[in-house]
Amino acid sequence: MYKAIIFDLYGTLLDIHTDESQEYLWEKMALLFKMRGADFDPSELKLAYIEQVNQLLEKKRKKGVEHPDIDILKVFKNLFKMKNIESSRSIALEMARFFRVISLDYIYPYPGVIELLEYLKEEKYKLYLLSNAQESFAFDELDFTGIAKYFKSIYISSGYKIAKPDEDFFKILLDQEHLSENECLFIGNDHTTDIEGANRIGMDSLYVHTNCSQRVVPEEIGAKWRIDSGDLFEVLEVIKSFER
Repeated sequence: MYKAIIFDLYGTLLDIHTDESQEYLWEKMALLFKMRGADFDPSELKLAYIEQVNQLLEKKRKKGVEHPDIDILKVFKNLFKMKNIESSRSIALEMARFFRVISLDYIYPYPGVIELLEYLKEEKYKLYLLSNAQESFAFDELDFTGIAKYFKSIYISSGYKIAKPDEDFFKILLDQEHLSENECLFIGNDHTTDIEGANRIGMDSLYVHTNCSQRVVPEEIGAKWRIDSGDLFEVLEVIKSFER
C-alpha cells in the first residue's frame, strides 16, 4: 500500500519531558557561561535566551518562511557575543548539550515502538524521520534510545530552518528520497503540525494520541487513521492490515 513510512519523533516514538523554566537550569547554565568568560546572572541569561530565539525566528518569518525553525547553536553563539566573547561551534554545541541534559527529565521509546520498527524493517518498508527538533539534541537521543538504526534518512527541522506543518519541509524529504506523496504514510501525534502538514501536501496520515499530544483534539483532523489510545501496538495492527 505504501513504499515509505515517515515518522514524527518526540511524542510519537519517544516519550519525553523537559522543563526549561526551572531555576536550577538557568543557574547551572549561567555558571557554565561564566566558566567560558561570559558573565550572566541566571535571570538575565534566561531573558536573553528567549529574546535571541524570538529574534532569529522573526528574521526567518520576514523572509517569508511561514513556519521557521532555527539552529540553537546560533542562539548560544549570540549569547557569547552579547558579552563580547568569541565562541566556536564546539563551544556552542557543548552549551546546547548541557542545556538539554539539565532540562531533560526523561526520554525513552514508548511501549511497542521497537516491535513496530522491527516489523516495518522486516517488511521492507523504507523508514524516515521528519521531526521538528534540534540536531544538537536529536541525533544523540536517537542513538541513546536505540532507534536511529531503523531509519534510512533523518530530517530534523533545525538543519533546514523550516518546520512542520510547512509543506516545503515535507517536499524536501520527498525530493531528496525520490518519493511521491501518495507512496508515503505519515505517523505523528500532533494534529496541528504532523497531520496538518501531511494534509497540506496530500499525504495519508495516521494520528496517534499520546501523553505528549494536545489535550483537546477536534473530532475531524483529516487523518486516514486515528488511534486515541496511544497504543503503538494498535498502530502495528493497522499497518499489518495493509497486507490482508
